[in-house]
Amino acid sequence: MIALPLVLAKFGMVPSIVLMLITWFFMYYTSLVNLELNLQAEEGLSLGLLGKRFSGPFAGLLGTCSLKLLSFSLMAVFISGGSSIANEFLASKIEISIEKLIFCYSLVVALLLLLPIKVIDYFNRILFVTLIGIIVFLLIALMTSIEWKGLPLFAQISSLNLNDWAYAIPVVFTSFGFQVIFHTMTNYCQKSPKVLKKAFFWGSLIPALVYIAWTCSILSVVYKEDPQFYATMSKGEAQVGELIATLGRVAKWEGMQSLIWVIASLAIATSVLGVGVGLCDSIQSILSNIIPGSFTRKCAASFITVFPPYVAVSLIPNAFIAVLGFAGMILAFIAILLPIYLFVQLRPKQLHYQALKNDFLIALSVTAGIIVIACELQNLITHS
Repeated sequence: MIALPLVLAKFGMVPSIVLMLITWFFMYYTSLVNLELNLQAEEGLSLGLLGKRFSGPFAGLLGTCSLKLLSFSLMAVFISGGSSIANEFLASKIEISIEKLIFCYSLVVALLLLLPIKVIDYFNRILFVTLIGIIVFLLIALMTSIEWKGLPLFAQISSLNLNDWAYAIPVVFTSFGFQVIFHTMTNYCQKSPKVLKKAFFWGSLIPALVYIAWTCSILSVVYKEDPQFYATMSKGEAQVGELIATLGRVAKWEGMQSLIWVIASLAIATSVLGVGVGLCDSIQSILSNIIPGSFTRKCAASFITVFPPYVAVSLIPNAFIAVLGFAGMILAFIAILLPIYLFVQLRPKQLHYQALKNDFLIALSVTAGIIVIACELQNLITHS
């Protein structure tokens, strides 16, 4: 959510809305494919285990490695973003290095993952509801600052090139990533097709609407109040902490700056818990025959979940946007291409979701996945 204004500033509001809605549609539709695979397996299984069951060992290994790589990439993104926000917030209060902040943030995440999943679930619900409530309040406040004439509705299309689209599409795609949680949710919702469909529909649509409202409000206010920083965003040179600091400066209501810091922190916290739970849960399954004792196993899984992303963020400065784009490429493979391949291999006679009978949408989804991967490959080539 926080990254979206940074990568969409150069496009303007209308193209940004269209891109987010298209992305939401494909992510929701392909979530039905993933759910169908879990329901056909009659238990919640990670993508690797689904691949092994429905296609063979190679597909299983490919699914496991891809899913773990995505999860670790997203954890690195959230640790980087959370540390950047904390660094900007604490810069004027205490003197602490970014390296220490990264370590402290990683440690807190690792400790939270030791909590029981039901506790994390309810804790994350509280965080998310609080986040939505504060965002609504903030958006109302920002709306009072918007001059409705001369909004950045469209960029100059002639000024955009392939690299601009390639830069933005993988990041927007990653913003709708929830694929690491399918197996956990399938079991948690007691394998109910109706409940699962409702969970993933509303669980993806509500963030999509929040993304749209957030992005449009931020672009409008920054465009009017701080054109210089808007130009920096349009060039792709702004960092997440700088955006939050800028919003704090341009907000006109008393206490609004603190509120913006709270929103940023909650957005990162809900994301890191959502991805962290799925990754930690799958690592525990792998360690079940290796480490005896559930608590010891959970401590090891929590450490393995957090340590590699911590190392990556420590070694790669300003990793937030770069790693988001890389994660988008992996996400396209595990969210769209591999699940659809397994679905076509399986060809179930009885479907829980009738929308999956539409071959045109299946083909369109594959095309969308290929486009995302091609965009990030273009990014890697451009910046190599």
